[in-house]
Amino acid sequence: MAAEPNSSGRKLRILCLHGYLQNAEVFRGRIGSLRKGLKSRAEFFFVDAPHLAQGEEAEIRAAGGTGDHPRAWWTWEDLNETKRPSKAAKYSGWKASADVLESVLKEQQYDGILGFSQGATAAALFLAGHKDSTPALKFAILVSGFLPRDPSYAEILKEGQVSLPTLFVHGSADELVLPERGLELQETFAEGSYTVLEHPGAHFVPTCTGAVKQQIVHFLDKF
Repeated sequence: MAAEPNSSGRKLRILCLHGYLQNAEVFRGRIGSLRKGLKSRAEFFFVDAPHLAQGEEAEIRAAGGTGDHPRAWWTWEDLNETKRPSKAAKYSGWKASADVLESVLKEQQYDGILGFSQGATAAALFLAGHKDSTPALKFAILVSGFLPRDPSYAEILKEGQVSLPTLFVHGSADELVLPERGLELQETFAEGSYTVLEHPGAHFVPTCTGAVKQQIVHFLDKF
């Protein structure tokens, strides 16, 4: 049966935040299945993070001639040749990202926000710290998000107690962001404000078919 638009009769507008080592163009390609599966329900819009990604892997990807340099929503002050970004615990640069998102949300109206990995955590940080700036947002979809290791960033989430209806998506086989780190992020949200979709895959936005599509559609149909 063909998918139907939401009850308002128009497509939902969703702002999408890419993961670390991606950019808006790359992320758009990565979620082709989601865009296709929800094409009658939603439109997807993509924004670049303001920071160039750090580290050896970022340099390798940038040198590969695959387009724009991979980007990040924050940088790491304690990153060095022996420490992976996922292990760093002193972040910087969040204000620049928050300013970008605030500007985008003022320029256009969006119904929801979708983030993947670092982008999911960035979306959560923005929602927690800018409640007055997001009155039009009705929902969030956070895929493979995590609680930041930097205590000052984690505190933003713990104090913010986001209550926006949120769908958390996580892969049970995700070895980059372990499910327990996703759970830590969920626990900073207001009780009863979120639902969880677990898929059997790894660190990616799951294919929008079968039970995954059914649960995402069920979530979106509320708005």
